[in-house]
Amino acid sequence: MPDVQTNRRITLRSSWVRHGGSIGLGLGVLVVAGALVEEPPPAWEESFFRALNELPHDVEWILWVLQQMGSAMVMPFAALVLWRMTRRWQPPVAMLAAGFILGWLGAKGIKAIVGRGRPAAILDDVVLGFDVPVTEIGFPSGHAVLVFTLAVAFAPYLKRRGRMVAFAVAIAVGLTRIYVGAHMPLDIIGGAGYGLVIGTLVTALTAPRPETRPH
Repeated sequence: MPDVQTNRRITLRSSWVRHGGSIGLGLGVLVVAGALVEEPPPAWEESFFRALNELPHDVEWILWVLQQMGSAMVMPFAALVLWRMTRRWQPPVAMLAAGFILGWLGAKGIKAIVGRGRPAAILDDVVLGFDVPVTEIGFPSGHAVLVFTLAVAFAPYLKRRGRMVAFAVAIAVGLTRIYVGAHMPLDIIGGAGYGLVIGTLVTALTAPRPETRPH
């Protein structure tokens, strides 16, 4: 019979194999999205952008609130919620560290490499929402990076419906950033891929035992 240590090593190995697939997927999405970035943007990307950006902006103030789920200021509150859910210090600390170091600093490095501007800098007649930057680099979307990091990091501690809601909110934040003219679609896709990488790393390092996860 395998001893406890052997079982633990097998569990950890299988966990890293499983998480490695998600990390590879996220990196693949980030790299492919970055490779597809052009200036001016391809026709399909501009069409998708304008389909959202030219919608009526009567509900923009509500969507501004939604966008804050992807802002850096929500990270400490999210960490507190995660600590209360898990009663463990490792998951929130790892999420904060990865979110700020890999998410914030890492995204800045990627922006410097790709170097594509915001929609208003590369397209005409962009409808800009409240407090939307014009001159900064757009790829990847920092909001998408952080909100997908949160969704992935929280997923192991949520039931199925909770996970669906978390990822629905993440997708909604990304679409809203296009709607207000802050990002092009590839900015969101690349940011989502990078957020998947960061969130999976947090999960791989601090995930609960399989038998303790909610279903």
